[in-house]
Amino acid sequence: MDDRMNIKKFLQVLKRRFKTITLTFLCFFLFTIIACLFIIKPTYEATSTILVGKLEGTGAGQGAGQGEINMLLASTMDLLKSPIVLNEVKTKMNITTDLEEEVSLQNNKNSQIINILVRDHDPDVAKEIAQNISSTAVTFMMESFNVGDVQVLNATDIEPEEVGSLALNLGIGFVVSMFLGVGVAMLREDLDDAIKHSKEVEELIGLPVLGTINLKQKMRVPILIDERTQGRRTVKSKSRREVRV
Repeated sequence: MDDRMNIKKFLQVLKRRFKTITLTFLCFFLFTIIACLFIIKPTYEATSTILVGKLEGTGAGQGAGQGEINMLLASTMDLLKSPIVLNEVKTKMNITTDLEEEVSLQNNKNSQIINILVRDHDPDVAKEIAQNISSTAVTFMMESFNVGDVQVLNATDIEPEEVGSLALNLGIGFVVSMFLGVGVAMLREDLDDAIKHSKEVEELIGLPVLGTINLKQKMRVPILIDERTQGRRTVKSKSRREVRV
């Protein structure tokens, strides 16, 4: 019963604060539209793929070979995100971007493939960073560790794709704006101490209400009597009582 009453009160608050919800929703959703169209730049993702080891048939020494591949995978992933490779790429491209925030690695369980994901607002820059990171890491592994079973699969075939969409961003903004509107309405209701219904008076004082007075009746035009001039004049007033001067 209490849950039902709470839901009923919640719906009453939404109805009473409908203007607040609508105004807040429109303001935030309009800001979302402007931000998506003119402020937020689209983000592009380029993916470079590295193959570690050889995809050959199984043999007698499969256990030892798999252990070596796992070690090689871990070493390659550590190298891809290391300052050795990232600083080398920055020097080649003459950029000062924090690549650690733009680059992420992806490797599924029991897979010999490592995906290098690079996100940037410029698709050409994202593609170039992905190519340089993969080629620099593979070259370093071959020259420093004498590892020959590491290769880039798509060195020249990288097509950046746009991440997210305008419709998705607007949809998220719509939902967030709606929740913000309801939140602002509930906040105003919680801060408002005015009594809005006779039942609230009964709950506060514990006594039944015998009658109510409607203060929203039509205004009356009082007649003012000026005793000095013995004249009468009418004035408009918001008060319901007659005033004598």
